[in-house]
Amino acid sequence: MLSCIVMALLSGARNHGNIQLSEKVYSRIKSLFPDEKKFLISGAILLSNVYSSRVGLSWTEVNGELVQFKAHDRFHPTSSEIYAELDRLFSELIQHGHGLGSSWITRSMKEDEIIESVLCGHSEKLAIAFNFIQQPIPSIIQITKNLRVCGDCHEARKLIAKIRQRHIIVRDANRIHHFYSSGQCSCQDHF
Repeated sequence: MLSCIVMALLSGARNHGNIQLSEKVYSRIKSLFPDEKKFLISGAILLSNVYSSRVGLSWTEVNGELVQFKAHDRFHPTSSEIYAELDRLFSELIQHGHGLGSSWITRSMKEDEIIESVLCGHSEKLAIAFNFIQQPIPSIIQITKNLRVCGDCHEARKLIAKIRQRHIIVRDANRIHHFYSSGQCSCQDHF
């Protein structure tokens, strides 16, 4: 039980980009569970995500083809259509009350960047847009990604699932999220 609590605390510190708290909690995990390799490994992964500057990758299968997207990818043959669909999705999100928060941006922004351009280019959002242009009414959208989900993407996916009445499944570095057409996620917002 205690292990779940400290892992949740570490996850929360990671979600908020609190490096100091993340380091303190991981140190506590090492002292409380020195022989529990699975907690040490999970904790180390969470801590490394605080420092992570890796490029986000997402994979999705559409019509029997496995497709990979990189954050801000413009090299896919249908990039113009993907970004047009992403613009439509973003407009729908804004109409339904979604707001973009800079607190989810974990790197320095370039001079010519705006919050929208940074957050809307995440690899899983590109994969979702790709699914909608390849099969306008997909029964289920399934995505796997190499990093943990950011808060903006999590909130956006809940709303996209509700607006478009679709079931979206995302496997991130920590868990499997089921975003239901009711606008809820199976993780109950504990990501």
